[in-house]
Amino acid sequence: MRFEHWFYTLPMRLRSLFRRSRVEDELDEELRYHLERQIEEDIANGMTAEEARRAALRAMDGLEQRKEECRDMRRVRFIEDLFQDFRFSLRMLSKQPIFSSASLLTLALGIGANTAIFSVINGVLLRPLGFSDPDRLVMIWTDNRAYQLGFHEFPPANSDVPEWRATTTSFEQIAICQSSLADLSDDGNPERVGGVDVSANLLPMLGAQPILGRQFSEEEERPGQDRVAVISYDLWQRRFAGNTEIVGKTLSVNGVPRTIIGVLPEGFNFPRATEMPRSYNLPEKADLWTPFARDAGYWQNRIQRQLVIVVARLKAGIAQSQAQIEMDSVAARQAAAYPESHEGWRIWLTPLFNQIVSQTRAPLLILLGAVGFLLLIACANMASLLLARSASRRREMAVRAAVGAGRGRIIRQLLTEGLVLSVLGGGLGLLAGYLGMNFLLSFIPPNVPRLQDISLDLRVLLFTGLLSIVTGVLFGLVPGWQMSKVSLAEAFKDAVSSRSAVRGIRSHSLVVTVEVALVAILLVGALLMLQSFRRLAAVDPGFSPQGVATFEVSLPRARYMDGGQRAQFFEQARLRLTNLAGVREVGAVSALPLSGNESMNWFSVEGAEPVPRGKEPLAEDRVVSPGYFSAMGVNLISGRDFDANDVTGRPLVAIINETLARRFFRGGDALGKRIRWELGEMEWKTIVGVVRDVRGFALESDSRPQVYRPHTQVQTDAMVMVLRVDKTALPHLRSAIQQEFKQLDAAIPVANFRMMPELVDRAVAKTRFTTLLLGLLALAALVLAVVGLYGVVAYGVNQRTREIGLRMALGAQPRSVLALVVRQGLQPAIVGCGIGLLGAFALMRMFANQLYEVQATDPGTFALVAAGLLPIVFAACYIPARRATKIDPMMVLRHE
Repeated sequence: MRFEHWFYTLPMRLRSLFRRSRVEDELDEELRYHLERQIEEDIANGMTAEEARRAALRAMDGLEQRKEECRDMRRVRFIEDLFQDFRFSLRMLSKQPIFSSASLLTLALGIGANTAIFSVINGVLLRPLGFSDPDRLVMIWTDNRAYQLGFHEFPPANSDVPEWRATTTSFEQIAICQSSLADLSDDGNPERVGGVDVSANLLPMLGAQPILGRQFSEEEERPGQDRVAVISYDLWQRRFAGNTEIVGKTLSVNGVPRTIIGVLPEGFNFPRATEMPRSYNLPEKADLWTPFARDAGYWQNRIQRQLVIVVARLKAGIAQSQAQIEMDSVAARQAAAYPESHEGWRIWLTPLFNQIVSQTRAPLLILLGAVGFLLLIACANMASLLLARSASRRREMAVRAAVGAGRGRIIRQLLTEGLVLSVLGGGLGLLAGYLGMNFLLSFIPPNVPRLQDISLDLRVLLFTGLLSIVTGVLFGLVPGWQMSKVSLAEAFKDAVSSRSAVRGIRSHSLVVTVEVALVAILLVGALLMLQSFRRLAAVDPGFSPQGVATFEVSLPRARYMDGGQRAQFFEQARLRLTNLAGVREVGAVSALPLSGNESMNWFSVEGAEPVPRGKEPLAEDRVVSPGYFSAMGVNLISGRDFDANDVTGRPLVAIINETLARRFFRGGDALGKRIRWELGEMEWKTIVGVVRDVRGFALESDSRPQVYRPHTQVQTDAMVMVLRVDKTALPHLRSAIQQEFKQLDAAIPVANFRMMPELVDRAVAKTRFTTLLLGLLALAALVLAVVGLYGVVAYGVNQRTREIGLRMALGAQPRSVLALVVRQGLQPAIVGCGIGLLGAFALMRMFANQLYEVQATDPGTFALVAAGLLPIVFAACYIPARRATKIDPMMVLRHE
């Protein structure tokens, strides 16, 4: 009933609040009406007009009281009090500009940093994927613990997917996709776009409904019936100007005509490189999807493992753990039935969401923890400021209590002041967070997933608002509770050693301890990340990237069907590029180091003890041209480079790296020995050279066995051209290259032109971003802590001015006063530093996997933090302590 009464009277309350003058006029008119009626009744009852008027005047004395009663019935008084508290809070802030500015800047820094980082975390980690029922989507990977390669996302055997579809009961659908080259050349403007081969059920399973046309059918997965394509919204707008009649048009893809059957909605981009393992060679932006059409021999092969990605949708009511149990039994059954190809292999599932954010979650959570610490330091600073401010308002609160203000009224006033301060600080923090988010987006590495989902949405706004309100309640409630207990007699005491002053100094010391502890933790984390980044950046990649330009070339098999024809094209391109001005060396390679485009194969060494099929060692496989090693700056250790004699029809040759030579040949003497692949080209290849180790997969990964084969014997249709050039040639290099290729074949695009230092820089981009941001947060926290410590010591000096003056009047030397003040400021700081180092020792081990060649408990880092933090703390204490020595004892005695 109370709620119903409140609900039905709500319009009256709102009207009384927002149309107050009119309501007051109506109330006066109503009371005047009742007064006139009373006069008329009194006259009717025998009173004279004068007597009735006098009675009315006596009744007027209670008019204001009746009006107040009416206001209280409408609960207007409470709202008016709140508005009064609000206006008073604004006046108090305007009268104390230094306090207000310091408080607002502190809050803006703490809340703004949290808002900026939370906007990134919200977009990357909290927003659901833009797919249909994304919680039921899982990735299916295989793994063999015998291969120590630093990753566990292996593809299935070719025959696995049809078998899983036929025998498992946990999945509604199982779909596959694979990266594919897509060069468009239909309009005389050749262009490389991101291409993906997909099974017909992938797009429907993800809920990707075309805005034009249709999806693939199962019949289009058959070779010969797959000459269709679905394009992205961006490609439709960019290349076809949004032509609504695009469906049914023909598009030349790698020299093969394909019919466009659909256009996907704006923003759909799956799969892409930043969200999947790097070795799967996926595009950064998928623009063209084609059917995954393979012949029967492909699906029957149990040995071969193509770089395909498997995505499945769990049946409703089936948990991932249940599906995992079933896949464990499938793996055991396959290992027993096909030991040659499946023994030692396991199948494991992971949610699609986890797969997309797995490489980014840990660094983002580290940054969230860091900004959380920064906010705690900002809150500690605010607590210190408010405690100091409360001490100067003790008399004001005592007077309020003396004239009738209750304890709740005082708490409400101070709580309102804290809320006003926090809301204003939250508004500035939101602005700072927006600017910080834009800074992060401009600086964040492009290989961070889901960048397009980062924005200041409703969740971020609610987070900022809630953060502001919580801090405001804490700021207002603590000093409000403390100040509401002040008595008038105690407030007007002016004793030298009052207990309230001692309590204030102890409270400030506790704040300093917390601040310094948090700063120490942040500094340890920032220095560990800095050391990790420096060591990673100093890793020798095994080649010389400076002055190396690269671009990709793919030959359409429709026009270059013969392998010798393809080899001749790349050789002609290499020779023509060599003649360009400023070009010193030219080579070609199937996959650049650190590009993520890795190809792995099992190999065996002639004369070595045989191992079970599928247990052979793995090596990186690269196809190169003569001149590649000199163009990349890869040193030849022994033997020779490939030459014009290494062609089809001649004995197969290979060049290996130092790691393979050291592990599989005694003394590293591999020249003249033979190796072979266990899949594909299984003929023996004679080793003619040994080159230096190259970090092919990642800078932080150890060098793995590497095998290089000549392109004239492998005859690949896609290569990366590598040019070592002078600086003077760089401004016009790209246009010169395009001119040369127009003469070779005008339909072939020069794709992904970039300098090799960009690729090396990208390999450390995530670590650099995390290190820089963590360092900035640690520096901001240090500044806040130093300011807070300075304020605490200055507050202590101010509170003890009379005591220090009396000490000096009684003979104390300035040096002893200086030592006293500095010691009392340093004690909580030293305790906080010790607590912080212990906390860092416990916390940093949780993030050891984020460090490269640096121990999470590195004693040198901890010692450096202690050695660097304490002098800064000493300086923050020394400056106000020096001011204490300037106190004039005579002024203090005269005041006494």
